[in-house]
Amino acid sequence: MIFTAQEIAQLRHLELLAAKVVRGQLSGERAMRKPGPGSGFREHRAYHPGDALRTVDWHAYARMDALVVKEFDAEEALDLVLLQDCSGSMAGAAAACAAKVCAALGAIALQQLDRVLWIPVGGGRAAESFSGRARLADLLEKADAEASGRTNLLGAARASLPRAARGGVAFLVSDFFDPSSATAALTFLLGRRYRVHAILVEDREALKPPPLGRVRLVDRETGEAKTLDLTDQTVAEYRRSREARIEGLRHFCRRAGAGFLRVRADQPFFEIVRAAIARGWLGR
Repeated sequence: MIFTAQEIAQLRHLELLAAKVVRGQLSGERAMRKPGPGSGFREHRAYHPGDALRTVDWHAYARMDALVVKEFDAEEALDLVLLQDCSGSMAGAAAACAAKVCAALGAIALQQLDRVLWIPVGGGRAAESFSGRARLADLLEKADAEASGRTNLLGAARASLPRAARGGVAFLVSDFFDPSSATAALTFLLGRRYRVHAILVEDREALKPPPLGRVRLVDRETGEAKTLDLTDQTVAEYRRSREARIEGLRHFCRRAGAGFLRVRADQPFFEIVRAAIARGWLGR
């Protein structure tokens, strides 16, 4: 099970918190501002032959001696897209953190009757959609995925997002070691009119450099090995490069109107998801 008994209790608290923050009793009942059956009155319009008599506003007819019908805002579920990085570079604490964050976000959405599209990045797994509280266990099982394979955020989004899908909220939870693919994926989702949020997960223990001297480094995703002489200068340059990459991603998100959150892999999922809720990332 991806969550302990204590974490399940924390998840229930997050569900209640999200319900308070998001407008409406259920986030799955958000008005989408288009005509249709619903509870939110939108406007009157003239009666046309064929309109259902139950939509006629008889009180208005008594006042104006004219037949008008009521139109309401359609109530539709909010689509939530979760791009979960399951690639080899996430192995260990980062993968566990990403799994719990995505599982929690998906659980909150399903509890509120939203639809969830889970897209794994890496490992050759297939995307899957979930709808309804009964699918919660299935989502939790899928999110608890082993890290393997290569990162391709854009490729995963393009291959898994239905062509007709437009609008909703999308989360990218990743170490973002492939910044060009990350910004391309963000741009792709923004072009589909999604509200996009990037959660950068850092495993600081895994990022610590080995002892100075001659070392052999192996890429977790490709298996490519490289031998180099590690010096203080090399370590400093690596840290500067990593911070510049992260700052570039942060700046891109700011300019594009996307959310950005940098978290530690050992940070409790409860804190991370609560921060996302507090920022209003689960609402419209």
